[in-house]
Amino acid sequence: MVTGTELWLVTLFCEIANCTTEIMIAPEWGNVFDNGTKIGLIGAPAKREVDITFAGLYTWYSCFQHLAFSAVHSRSGCTCIVAKPRIIANWRTPFLSFTGSLWGAVLVAFVTGTFATMAMSRSRQRILQLNEEARYTFSDSVLIMIGFFMEQGVPMPNELLASCVLFTTLMFAGFMIGSSYNGGLASTMIVPQYEQSINTVHDLAETRTTWVGVSVSWIYSIQLAYQPDLLTLLQTFREWEEDEIYRHTNDRDVAIIVERMEYGHFAHPAMDLEAMKSRKMMVEDIYWESVVGMCSKTWPARARFDRMVLQLKASGILAYWELIGVAKYLSFKSQQIIRYSRDSSGDEFTPLRMANITGALLILAAGLSLSVVVFLVELVWHRWGAK
Repeated sequence: MVTGTELWLVTLFCEIANCTTEIMIAPEWGNVFDNGTKIGLIGAPAKREVDITFAGLYTWYSCFQHLAFSAVHSRSGCTCIVAKPRIIANWRTPFLSFTGSLWGAVLVAFVTGTFATMAMSRSRQRILQLNEEARYTFSDSVLIMIGFFMEQGVPMPNELLASCVLFTTLMFAGFMIGSSYNGGLASTMIVPQYEQSINTVHDLAETRTTWVGVSVSWIYSIQLAYQPDLLTLLQTFREWEEDEIYRHTNDRDVAIIVERMEYGHFAHPAMDLEAMKSRKMMVEDIYWESVVGMCSKTWPARARFDRMVLQLKASGILAYWELIGVAKYLSFKSQQIIRYSRDSSGDEFTPLRMANITGALLILAAGLSLSVVVFLVELVWHRWGAK
């Protein structure tokens, strides 16, 4: 039975041109290589076994050297559906206000301020000839910096102009850092925070996520690419059978190729609909191509066939055929899931709950436990020191 949007083109053309349709089914896409080797579906017209071939074929440069392309009958975009990001654990809330690099900058500022306070204290004691009790110890300097960063009151000697300048600078820096942290903490506690998601081609390449398709022909369009991201994608692509893709639908480290068709529909391998709901479509296509038929360069009916394709496209019949093809071989439920996969569900703002302060409670528990251990160590140390 001849069916499918591209084969409908062949059937309609034979009705118009009064020719006979003979179908040859190839086991693979194949290719035409530089050394003249011709295999599979693409190699068939080059070997004059068929007049024209269809199977979602794109305008590949390697094929153009040996075959002619028909008029473009569709646009195809190659994108992926990836695992939706999960909500970050609540115990990480106190650490989400700043990024890793910003936390590093805060740590550097804290350490620098601690040693600057110690140096100022020593200089102040020497200049003013004060006793040893006026000198700040390391722990005193640390507690002073914590007070600045927590926007709390701390002792600030002002006998020297250098002391006034130093403490003014530390107070302003602590105020800015503390206010920025409080603002970030408020937003992270109210708005749910998610893991880093894959939205772009750069994200897909940077994470080196395996992206899979049912045919190696998915990478024909980027084989001559020189961009670093696309070169990485050539390394992470895997050709899987449709059954294997179905078994790995729930794997979070796998991106599944989906074809974005011209008139708003999506072609995808067989997948469980519930598993599909746990995935979302990328924001951008990896690439897009024009879909054509391939024929021998001397096929005499190519000009007539091209005119028919352009007339069908101009009249909107190809858009209708795409809709019929989706209705027959896919499902409108899967189309809705993919189309609206990036839409957020429910209210993004949530009321504060006990789980939101889990991180603070863990820090409190860790601090209390550490203080008890240190206290016991000090008791033993002083007892042995007294002996």
